[in-house]
Amino acid sequence: MFTEIIERIEDFENIRKTWDELYRNDPDSHPCLSWDWLRQYLPRQERWFILALRRPDDADYCAFLPLRVATYRDKTSGLFCDEILMIGNHGSGRAGLLCMPGLENEAADASASIIRRENWASLRFDYLDLASDRTERLLDAFADEQFIREDGGGGEDGSDVCEQPVRCLLVKTRTGRNLRDCLNQRSIDFVFERAMELHSRGKLDAAETGYRQVIHAAPKHVYARYGLAQLCTERGDHAEAEHLYRGLLSAMPEADKIQHRLGDALMAQARYHEASETFEDLLARSAHLGLVRFKLAVCLLAAGQRDAAIATFLSFEGIASDDPEHLRCKLRSREAVSRLRLRSAMEEQRATKRTPQKPLAQAGRRSRETPAAPAIAVRLLPPAALLKPSVPAGVFAHLHARPIRIDPHGSKRRH
Repeated sequence: MFTEIIERIEDFENIRKTWDELYRNDPDSHPCLSWDWLRQYLPRQERWFILALRRPDDADYCAFLPLRVATYRDKTSGLFCDEILMIGNHGSGRAGLLCMPGLENEAADASASIIRRENWASLRFDYLDLASDRTERLLDAFADEQFIREDGGGGEDGSDVCEQPVRCLLVKTRTGRNLRDCLNQRSIDFVFERAMELHSRGKLDAAETGYRQVIHAAPKHVYARYGLAQLCTERGDHAEAEHLYRGLLSAMPEADKIQHRLGDALMAQARYHEASETFEDLLARSAHLGLVRFKLAVCLLAAGQRDAAIATFLSFEGIASDDPEHLRCKLRSREAVSRLRLRSAMEEQRATKRTPQKPLAQAGRRSRETPAAPAIAVRLLPPAALLKPSVPAGVFAHLHARPIRIDPHGSKRRH
Protein backbone atom coordinates (compact mmCIF):
# COMPACT_ATOMS: atom_id res chain seq x y z
CA MET A 1 0.00 0.00 0.00
CA PHE A 2 0.99 3.61 -0.58
CA THR A 3 0.93 5.84 2.49
CA GLU A 4 0.52 9.60 2.70
CA ILE A 5 0.73 11.66 5.87
CA ILE A 6 -1.88 14.30 6.62
CA GLU A 7 -0.83 16.91 9.15
CA ARG A 8 -2.89 20.01 8.32
CA ILE A 9 -6.51 20.53 9.26
CA GLU A 10 -7.19 21.90 5.76
CA ASP A 11 -6.06 18.60 4.23
CA PHE A 12 -8.22 16.69 6.70
CA GLU A 13 -11.24 18.73 5.67
CA ASN A 14 -10.60 17.86 2.01
CA ILE A 15 -10.96 14.11 2.64
CA ARG A 16 -14.30 14.26 4.45
CA LYS A 17 -16.25 12.50 1.72
CA THR A 18 -13.87 9.53 1.60
CA TRP A 19 -13.64 9.42 5.39
CA ASP A 20 -17.40 9.37 5.86
CA GLU A 21 -17.78 6.58 3.32
CA LEU A 22 -15.18 4.42 5.06
CA TYR A 23 -16.79 5.17 8.41
CA ARG A 24 -20.19 3.95 7.20
CA ASN A 25 -18.77 0.76 5.71
CA ASP A 26 -16.36 -0.22 8.51
CA PRO A 27 -18.09 -2.53 11.05
CA ASP A 28 -15.47 -1.57 13.69
CA SER A 29 -16.00 2.18 13.36
CA HIS A 30 -16.96 4.07 16.50
CA PRO A 31 -17.64 7.71 17.46
CA CYS A 32 -13.96 8.54 18.18
CA LEU A 33 -13.19 7.75 14.54
CA SER A 34 -15.95 9.88 13.06
CA TRP A 35 -14.94 12.85 10.96
CA ASP A 36 -17.09 15.24 13.03
CA TRP A 37 -15.55 14.15 16.32
CA LEU A 38 -12.00 14.37 14.97
CA ARG A 39 -12.68 17.78 13.41
CA GLN A 40 -13.38 19.07 16.89
CA TYR A 41 -10.52 17.16 18.53
CA LEU A 42 -7.57 17.71 16.19
CA PRO A 43 -7.34 21.53 16.38
CA ARG A 44 -6.87 21.22 20.14
CA GLN A 45 -3.80 19.00 19.65
CA GLU A 46 -0.42 20.34 18.62
CA ARG A 47 1.22 17.21 17.23
CA TRP A 48 -1.11 14.94 15.34
CA PHE A 49 -0.85 13.21 12.00
CA ILE A 50 -2.97 10.77 10.02
CA LEU A 51 -1.69 7.85 7.98
CA ALA A 52 -3.78 7.76 4.81
CA LEU A 53 -3.40 4.47 2.93
CA ARG A 54 -4.43 3.49 -0.56
CA ARG A 55 -3.81 0.61 -2.92
CA PRO A 56 -1.54 1.17 -5.93
CA ASP A 57 -4.39 0.72 -8.40
CA ASP A 58 -6.86 2.96 -6.58
CA ALA A 59 -6.87 6.73 -6.26
CA ASP A 60 -9.14 6.70 -3.19
CA TYR A 61 -7.94 6.02 0.31
CA CYS A 62 -8.88 2.69 1.81
CA ALA A 63 -7.72 3.19 5.42
CA PHE A 64 -6.91 5.93 7.93
CA LEU A 65 -4.96 5.77 11.18
CA PRO A 66 -5.00 9.02 13.22
CA LEU A 67 -2.01 9.33 15.59
CA ARG A 68 -0.69 11.77 18.16
CA VAL A 69 2.78 12.38 19.59
CA ALA A 70 3.41 13.14 23.27
CA THR A 71 6.78 13.87 24.86
CA TYR A 72 8.09 13.13 28.34
CA ARG A 73 11.44 13.36 30.12
CA ASP A 74 12.78 9.99 31.19
CA LYS A 75 13.56 9.98 34.91
CA THR A 76 16.50 7.61 34.56
CA SER A 77 18.40 9.00 31.57
CA GLY A 78 17.15 12.57 31.70
CA LEU A 79 16.50 12.39 27.95
CA PHE A 80 13.37 13.67 26.27
CA CYS A 81 11.46 10.74 24.78
CA ASP A 82 8.42 10.48 22.53
CA GLU A 83 5.29 8.40 22.80
CA ILE A 84 2.88 7.65 19.96
CA LEU A 85 -0.81 7.19 20.68
CA MET A 86 -3.62 6.10 18.38
CA ILE A 87 -6.22 8.85 18.67
CA GLY A 88 -9.17 6.60 17.91
CA ASN A 89 -7.91 4.01 20.39
CA HIS A 90 -6.61 6.19 23.21
CA GLY A 91 -8.98 6.21 26.16
CA SER A 92 -11.60 4.06 24.43
CA GLY A 93 -9.91 0.69 23.94
CA ARG A 94 -11.54 0.44 20.54
CA ALA A 95 -9.70 -0.05 17.26
CA GLY A 96 -7.95 3.12 16.15
CA LEU A 97 -7.74 2.06 12.51
CA LEU A 98 -10.55 2.96 10.11
CA CYS A 99 -10.45 0.56 7.18
CA MET A 100 -12.32 -0.80 4.17
CA PRO A 101 -13.65 -4.32 4.99
CA GLY A 102 -11.33 -7.09 3.80
CA LEU A 103 -8.17 -4.97 3.90
CA GLU A 104 -7.64 -4.93 7.67
CA ASN A 105 -4.45 -7.03 7.77
CA GLU A 106 -2.85 -5.28 4.83
CA ALA A 107 -3.67 -1.86 6.27
CA ALA A 108 -2.40 -2.83 9.75
CA ASP A 109 0.91 -4.12 8.32
CA ALA A 110 1.41 -0.99 6.21
CA SER A 111 0.62 1.26 9.19
CA ALA A 112 3.04 -0.64 11.44
CA SER A 113 5.78 -0.25 8.83
CA ILE A 114 5.35 3.53 8.84
CA ILE A 115 5.20 3.72 12.63
CA ARG A 116 8.51 1.85 12.87
CA ARG A 117 10.11 4.57 10.77
CA GLU A 118 9.08 7.20 13.28
CA ASN A 119 11.29 8.06 16.26
CA TRP A 120 9.65 7.07 19.54
CA ALA A 121 10.36 5.27 22.79
CA SER A 122 6.83 4.18 23.64
CA LEU A 123 3.76 3.13 21.64
CA ARG A 124 0.53 3.05 23.58
CA PHE A 125 -2.36 0.66 23.02
CA ASP A 126 -5.54 1.00 25.06
CA TYR A 127 -7.70 -2.11 24.91
CA LEU A 128 -10.76 -3.83 26.29
CA ASP A 129 -10.80 -7.39 27.57
CA LEU A 130 -11.29 -8.56 24.00
CA ALA A 131 -8.98 -6.61 21.71
CA SER A 132 -9.92 -6.24 18.06
CA ASP A 133 -8.17 -8.29 15.41
CA ARG A 134 -6.64 -5.24 13.78
CA THR A 135 -5.27 -4.03 17.15
CA GLU A 136 -3.72 -7.46 17.71
CA ARG A 137 -2.25 -7.31 14.22
CA LEU A 138 -0.60 -3.99 15.01
CA LEU A 139 0.73 -5.32 18.30
CA ASP A 140 2.24 -8.36 16.59
CA ALA A 141 4.27 -6.07 14.33
CA PHE A 142 6.28 -4.99 17.40
CA ALA A 143 6.98 -8.41 18.88
CA ASP A 144 10.69 -8.64 17.99
CA GLU A 145 13.67 -8.23 20.31
CA GLN A 146 13.89 -4.50 19.75
CA PHE A 147 10.76 -3.95 21.84
CA ILE A 148 9.32 -4.98 25.17
CA ARG A 149 5.73 -4.89 26.40
CA GLU A 150 4.70 -3.33 29.65
CA ASP A 151 1.33 -3.25 31.35
CA GLY A 152 0.44 0.39 31.83
CA GLY A 153 -2.52 -0.35 34.10
CA GLY A 154 -5.78 1.51 33.63
CA GLY A 155 -6.05 3.73 30.62
CA GLU A 156 -7.40 7.27 30.42
CA ASP A 157 -11.03 7.20 29.59
CA GLY A 158 -11.44 10.62 28.01
CA SER A 159 -13.93 9.66 25.32
CA ASP A 160 -16.92 8.43 27.32
CA VAL A 161 -17.62 5.98 24.53
CA CYS A 162 -17.62 2.70 26.40
CA GLU A 163 -18.44 1.67 29.92
CA GLN A 164 -16.06 -1.30 30.06
CA PRO A 165 -12.74 -0.93 31.92
CA VAL A 166 -9.92 0.12 29.61
CA ARG A 167 -6.45 -1.34 30.04
CA CYS A 168 -3.21 0.10 28.71
CA LEU A 169 -0.38 -1.81 27.08
CA LEU A 170 2.87 -0.02 26.27
CA VAL A 171 5.24 -1.21 23.58
CA LYS A 172 8.63 0.25 24.53
CA THR A 173 12.03 0.21 22.98
CA ARG A 174 14.38 -2.06 24.90
CA THR A 175 16.85 0.82 25.40
CA GLY A 176 14.19 3.10 26.83
CA ARG A 177 15.28 5.75 24.34
CA ASN A 178 13.80 6.90 21.07
CA LEU A 179 14.41 4.75 18.04
CA ARG A 180 17.62 5.86 16.32
CA ASP A 181 18.38 7.93 19.46
CA CYS A 182 16.72 10.90 17.81
CA LEU A 183 13.74 13.09 18.64
CA ASN A 184 10.58 12.75 16.62
CA GLN A 185 10.54 15.57 14.08
CA ARG A 186 7.22 16.77 15.47
CA SER A 187 8.77 17.19 18.92
CA ILE A 188 11.72 19.41 18.03
CA ASP A 189 10.01 22.72 18.74
CA PHE A 190 8.36 21.33 21.87
CA VAL A 191 11.66 20.14 23.34
CA PHE A 192 13.36 23.40 22.42
CA GLU A 193 10.72 25.42 24.24
CA ARG A 194 11.02 23.09 27.21
CA ALA A 195 14.83 23.51 27.21
CA MET A 196 14.39 27.29 27.16
CA GLU A 197 12.08 27.09 30.15
CA LEU A 198 14.47 24.86 32.09
CA HIS A 199 17.33 27.21 31.24
CA SER A 200 15.43 30.22 32.56
CA ARG A 201 14.81 28.34 35.82
CA GLY A 202 18.50 27.53 36.23
CA LYS A 203 18.10 23.80 35.47
CA LEU A 204 21.23 23.79 33.34
CA ASP A 205 21.81 20.04 33.06
CA ALA A 206 18.27 19.37 31.86
CA ALA A 207 18.35 22.38 29.55
CA GLU A 208 21.64 21.28 28.01
CA THR A 209 20.20 17.83 27.36
CA GLY A 210 17.25 19.38 25.56
CA TYR A 211 19.37 21.73 23.48
CA ARG A 212 21.72 18.95 22.41
CA GLN A 213 18.84 16.61 21.50
CA VAL A 214 17.31 19.33 19.35
CA ILE A 215 20.65 20.02 17.64
CA HIS A 216 21.12 16.29 17.01
CA ALA A 217 17.68 16.03 15.41
CA ALA A 218 17.91 19.37 13.57
CA PRO A 219 21.57 20.41 13.08
CA LYS A 220 20.55 23.73 11.50
CA HIS A 221 18.39 24.78 14.45
CA VAL A 222 20.12 28.12 15.14
CA TYR A 223 18.05 28.95 18.21
CA ALA A 224 19.05 25.74 19.98
CA ARG A 225 22.72 26.37 19.17
CA TYR A 226 22.40 29.93 20.42
CA GLY A 227 20.75 28.81 23.65
CA LEU A 228 23.41 26.15 24.21
CA ALA A 229 26.17 28.70 23.62
CA GLN A 230 24.68 31.01 26.26
CA LEU A 231 24.38 28.08 28.65
CA CYS A 232 28.05 27.21 28.09
CA THR A 233 28.96 30.81 28.89
CA GLU A 234 27.02 30.65 32.14
CA ARG A 235 28.97 27.54 33.09
CA GLY A 236 32.29 29.14 32.22
CA ASP A 237 32.90 26.90 29.20
CA HIS A 238 33.87 29.80 26.98
CA ALA A 239 35.77 27.66 24.47
CA GLU A 240 32.63 25.65 23.70
CA ALA A 241 30.60 28.85 23.51
CA GLU A 242 33.12 30.29 21.06
CA HIS A 243 32.86 27.18 18.90
CA LEU A 244 29.07 27.45 18.81
CA TYR A 245 29.07 31.18 18.04
CA ARG A 246 31.54 30.72 15.19
CA GLY A 247 29.33 28.03 13.72
CA LEU A 248 26.32 30.34 13.94
CA LEU A 249 28.22 33.20 12.31
CA SER A 250 29.16 31.01 9.38
CA ALA A 251 25.44 30.62 8.69
CA MET A 252 24.43 34.15 9.76
CA PRO A 253 27.44 36.42 9.12
CA GLU A 254 25.44 39.62 9.66
CA ALA A 255 23.97 38.65 13.04
CA ASP A 256 25.12 41.43 15.37
CA LYS A 257 24.16 39.72 18.62
CA ILE A 258 26.01 36.54 17.74
CA GLN A 259 29.18 38.42 16.84
CA HIS A 260 28.84 40.38 20.07
CA ARG A 261 28.61 37.12 22.03
CA LEU A 262 31.64 35.76 20.19
CA GLY A 263 33.63 38.79 21.26
CA ASP A 264 32.51 38.25 24.85
CA ALA A 265 33.62 34.60 24.70
CA LEU A 266 37.05 35.64 23.43
CA MET A 267 37.34 38.28 26.16
CA ALA A 268 36.51 35.68 28.80
CA GLN A 269 39.44 33.61 27.52
CA ALA A 270 41.77 36.64 27.73
CA ARG A 271 42.23 36.58 23.95
CA TYR A 272 41.99 40.34 23.77
CA HIS A 273 43.53 40.84 20.35
CA GLU A 274 41.00 38.50 18.69
CA ALA A 275 38.18 40.00 20.73
CA SER A 276 39.13 43.53 19.64
CA GLU A 277 39.11 42.46 15.99
CA THR A 278 35.68 40.89 16.46
CA PHE A 279 34.26 44.03 18.08
CA GLU A 280 35.91 46.26 15.48
CA ASP A 281 34.31 44.30 12.64
CA LEU A 282 30.94 44.60 14.36
CA LEU A 283 31.30 48.36 14.83
CA ALA A 284 32.18 48.76 11.17
CA ARG A 285 28.57 47.93 10.27
CA SER A 286 26.82 48.93 13.53
CA ALA A 287 28.60 52.03 14.79
CA HIS A 288 25.75 52.89 17.18
CA LEU A 289 26.50 49.98 19.55
CA GLY A 290 27.97 51.87 22.50
CA LEU A 291 28.60 48.81 24.62
CA VAL A 292 30.58 47.17 21.82
CA ARG A 293 32.64 50.35 21.38
CA PHE A 294 33.44 50.37 25.09
CA LYS A 295 34.44 46.71 25.06
CA LEU A 296 36.65 47.33 22.04
CA ALA A 297 38.51 50.02 23.98
CA VAL A 298 38.92 47.72 26.99
CA CYS A 299 40.28 44.91 24.79
CA LEU A 300 42.75 47.25 23.09
CA LEU A 301 43.95 48.40 26.49
CA ALA A 302 44.31 44.82 27.72
CA ALA A 303 46.21 43.92 24.55
CA GLY A 304 48.77 46.69 25.27
CA GLN A 305 47.50 49.15 22.65
CA ARG A 306 47.06 52.13 24.98
CA ASP A 307 46.94 54.84 22.33
CA ALA A 308 44.33 52.97 20.30
CA ALA A 309 42.33 52.36 23.47
CA ILE A 310 42.36 56.05 24.39
CA ALA A 311 41.30 56.99 20.87
CA THR A 312 38.39 54.55 21.07
CA PHE A 313 37.34 55.85 24.48
CA LEU A 314 37.47 59.43 23.13
CA SER A 315 35.42 58.48 20.07
CA PHE A 316 32.32 58.56 22.28
CA GLU A 317 32.62 62.36 22.36
CA GLY A 318 31.89 62.57 18.66
CA ILE A 319 28.71 60.51 18.80
CA ALA A 320 25.38 62.09 19.76
CA SER A 321 23.01 59.54 21.26
CA ASP A 322 20.32 59.51 23.93
CA ASP A 323 20.55 55.74 24.39
CA PRO A 324 21.01 55.13 28.16
CA GLU A 325 23.54 52.38 27.55
CA HIS A 326 25.56 54.65 25.26
CA LEU A 327 25.52 57.42 27.87
CA ARG A 328 26.72 55.08 30.62
CA CYS A 329 29.55 53.86 28.39
CA LYS A 330 30.44 57.45 27.55
CA LEU A 331 30.76 58.37 31.23
CA ARG A 332 32.83 55.29 31.94
CA SER A 333 35.06 56.08 28.97
CA ARG A 334 35.75 59.59 30.31
CA GLU A 335 36.74 58.06 33.63
CA ALA A 336 39.07 55.59 31.92
CA VAL A 337 40.73 58.33 29.81
CA SER A 338 41.24 60.47 32.90
CA ARG A 339 42.94 57.61 34.71
CA LEU A 340 45.09 56.76 31.70
CA ARG A 341 46.30 60.32 31.35
CA LEU A 342 47.07 60.56 35.05
CA ARG A 343 48.99 57.33 34.87
CA SER A 344 50.97 58.58 31.89
CA ALA A 345 51.88 61.70 33.83
CA MET A 346 52.94 59.58 36.78
CA GLU A 347 55.12 57.40 34.59
CA GLU A 348 56.79 60.44 33.04
CA GLN A 349 57.47 61.83 36.47
CA ARG A 350 59.00 58.53 37.59
CA ALA A 351 61.16 58.45 34.47
CA THR A 352 62.41 61.92 35.31
CA LYS A 353 63.27 60.85 38.84
CA ARG A 354 65.27 57.94 37.49
CA THR A 355 67.42 60.28 35.36
CA PRO A 356 70.94 60.55 36.98
CA GLN A 357 71.43 63.90 38.80
CA LYS A 358 74.70 63.39 40.64
CA PRO A 359 75.07 66.71 42.47
CA LEU A 360 71.56 66.55 43.85
CA ALA A 361 72.00 62.92 44.78
CA GLN A 362 75.23 63.68 46.61
CA ALA A 363 73.58 66.59 48.36
CA GLY A 364 70.75 64.34 49.38
CA ARG A 365 73.15 61.78 50.79
CA ARG A 366 75.04 64.45 52.72
CA SER A 367 71.90 65.84 54.24
CA ARG A 368 70.31 62.37 54.50
CA GLU A 369 67.09 63.81 53.06
CA THR A 370 64.54 61.51 51.52
CA PRO A 371 63.62 62.34 47.90
CA ALA A 372 60.16 63.83 47.59
CA ALA A 373 57.36 61.44 46.54
CA PRO A 374 55.57 62.04 43.27
CA ALA A 375 52.96 64.73 43.56
CA ILE A 376 50.41 62.56 41.70
CA ALA A 377 49.51 58.98 42.64
CA VAL A 378 46.92 57.21 40.50
CA ARG A 379 45.79 53.62 40.22
CA LEU A 380 44.47 52.59 36.79
CA LEU A 381 41.86 49.91 36.99
CA PRO A 382 42.84 46.66 35.27
CA PRO A 383 40.87 45.75 32.10
CA ALA A 384 38.66 43.27 33.94
CA ALA A 385 37.67 45.91 36.48
CA LEU A 386 36.54 48.22 33.71
CA LEU A 387 33.83 45.67 32.96
CA LYS A 388 32.38 45.56 36.48
CA PRO A 389 28.61 45.92 36.34
CA SER A 390 28.49 49.29 38.11
CA VAL A 391 28.76 51.41 34.98
CA PRO A 392 28.04 50.59 32.23
CA ALA A 393 25.34 48.20 33.31
CA GLY A 394 24.58 45.19 31.19
CA VAL A 395 28.05 44.02 30.24
CA PHE A 396 27.90 40.95 32.42
CA ALA A 397 24.30 40.45 31.36
CA HIS A 398 25.68 40.08 27.85
CA LEU A 399 28.17 37.55 29.08
CA HIS A 400 25.69 35.60 31.15
CA ALA A 401 22.30 36.22 29.58
CA ARG A 402 19.33 33.93 29.63
CA PRO A 403 18.44 32.47 26.25
CA ILE A 404 16.56 34.81 23.95
CA ARG A 405 15.46 34.76 20.37
CA ILE A 406 18.09 35.94 17.95
CA ASP A 407 17.56 39.38 16.42
CA PRO A 408 20.22 39.44 13.70
CA HIS A 409 19.83 43.19 13.13
CA GLY A 410 20.61 44.27 16.69
CA SER A 411 19.10 47.28 18.43
CA LYS A 412 16.48 49.47 16.81
CA ARG A 413 16.92 52.39 19.21
CA ARG A 414 16.84 55.94 17.87
CA HIS A 415 20.16 57.73 17.73
